[in-house]
Amino acid sequence: MAMLPLPLVITYLRFTGRTRKFRSVENLHREIAKERRGFSHEPPPAIARDFTIQRDEILGRRVYTLSPKGRHSDVRLMHLHGGAYVSGLTAHHWKFLAGIAAATGCRITIPIYPLAPEGNWREAFPFVTEVYRRLAAETAPENLVLSGDSAGGGLALALAQTLAAQNLPQPRDIVLISPWLEVTARNPGIPAVQPFDPWLAVPGALEAARLWAAGDDPNDPRISPINGALQGLGRISLFIGTRDILLPDCRDLRDRAAREGVKLHYVEQPGMIHVWPLLPIRQAKITAAEIAGIVAG
Repeated sequence: MAMLPLPLVITYLRFTGRTRKFRSVENLHREIAKERRGFSHEPPPAIARDFTIQRDEILGRRVYTLSPKGRHSDVRLMHLHGGAYVSGLTAHHWKFLAGIAAATGCRITIPIYPLAPEGNWREAFPFVTEVYRRLAAETAPENLVLSGDSAGGGLALALAQTLAAQNLPQPRDIVLISPWLEVTARNPGIPAVQPFDPWLAVPGALEAARLWAAGDDPNDPRISPINGALQGLGRISLFIGTRDILLPDCRDLRDRAAREGVKLHYVEQPGMIHVWPLLPIRQAKITAAEIAGIVAG
């Protein structure tokens, strides 16, 4: 894949309307409706050609398993995709995960959890928990990794925080890429970052959160996992860029982990935008390689 300069990618985001999506409530709903027309979670043809793609159903929902051909490790990675809980699995997700699979030999499970406004967190949680339960039943905890990007990063951390109540083991590692940790956008540090974020904006994010919460308290740790416990979890690694309105909450999680004596591997990349490790930019290669190293163990 050709690597592009970051400014060119930002121009592309603006040209395709990605930067407008979160600027207003109306824009968010307009983009959701547009995305639903003909959208497919299926992998790009190149991914389907070079990797084995297994399609299963769990609780009536699609689950993909991505495997490199000819080389398998014992590691199983479960990845929860981002998209503000309203958008689905994209080619950027597939290409990033294919790179992780190729670098590590791991098999990657990708649950297609219900999206808002058609679905909500109450429907998604039992589904992703059941997917994890089945992986944990056939994988030793030292070979199990949980990851997520953006909203999927928030969901991954929230899921990890609930595993003990389900008598399920923690994954060895929890990898969070630009995670959405707190959905009320009340962090006083957000306004200072907003002018520099070319992708996300508070009005659309709040509306997406409202749809996902579906009338429930957005402070519930299963919706805003920054409010959940950090003790007893697998090793947490968090990757965030400085041009991302989710940065202040990630810093708060870092500081809270330090106060509570919880080890958290925190990477704050200057100048990077939301979920940059998934984008076809030169700066993503080093971070993707570091994530692959964590997954490999």
